[in-house]
Amino acid sequence: MPSDFLTRLSRSAEKLTETDQKMVSALLDRREELVFLSGPQFAERIDVHGAAPTRLAQKLGYKGFPELRRVLQEEMMNAPDAALRMRRSVRAAGEGNHLSELIASEVTALQNLDALIAQPAIDVVADAIFAARKVFVFAQGHALSLAQFLSRRLERFGKPTIVLTGRGRDVAERLVSMSSEDIVVALAFRKQPSTYAPMMRHVRDTGARSVLIADLSGLVMVPEPDHVLAAPRGRSGSEFQTPTVPFVIVSSILLTMAARHEEDTIGALEKLSRLFEDFDKP
Repeated sequence: MPSDFLTRLSRSAEKLTETDQKMVSALLDRREELVFLSGPQFAERIDVHGAAPTRLAQKLGYKGFPELRRVLQEEMMNAPDAALRMRRSVRAAGEGNHLSELIASEVTALQNLDALIAQPAIDVVADAIFAARKVFVFAQGHALSLAQFLSRRLERFGKPTIVLTGRGRDVAERLVSMSSEDIVVALAFRKQPSTYAPMMRHVRDTGARSVLIADLSGLVMVPEPDHVLAAPRGRSGSEFQTPTVPFVIVSSILLTMAARHEEDTIGALEKLSRLFEDFDKP
């Protein structure tokens, strides 16, 4: 069952201020630490105005912060049994066993992924990418390695791609050739990159389609894309996180494209294999 908090958050993303986004990020990243605090305690802990938690709750359609807090507490306490069992297993492993803790965290995140992103949503995104004339892949920082993986795989399917990275002017230069027949796949984690908003405004003005693959911070990124595939990564956002979950999302899109458009995608791979044979000849 979808999270009430996340559902309301996705509907209200355009209304959220910078302070609202700061509070939302804290609640997503540090839920176990913050969800039992009162509104004033929460405000003090993350350094916002004392009335800010109440205003955020009301924007999301709750009567006040106590109701928002109660919903988050219930969602946390009703987490899947697998997650609770995994957490107990990690604690039983003892301090310092970072490999076991990391494996447990990633497995839990992957087990919960299916409840957050349904296959029909993957189907829609895969079809939109397949139908596009060109695919612009946007990434900054740590997301760049995943963008390069996606770009290379799409090229193997015969889909022209352009990677949007670097400073603002670098991104702008690569956007000049965009048309309404194209699509942007944005990869962003933890917070909204400074180049995200102007890029998305240009995408809208051009009439191109857009997809955002993100952790839960993607639910408050604006302008809102046409499609959002968002899920939490393994650990709390205040700790080291890996790209395992977004890598699985990207891989599922690629596999879905291959399955739903087999003749074109597999045909392109077969053509590539013949080219490899030709180029590998002495």
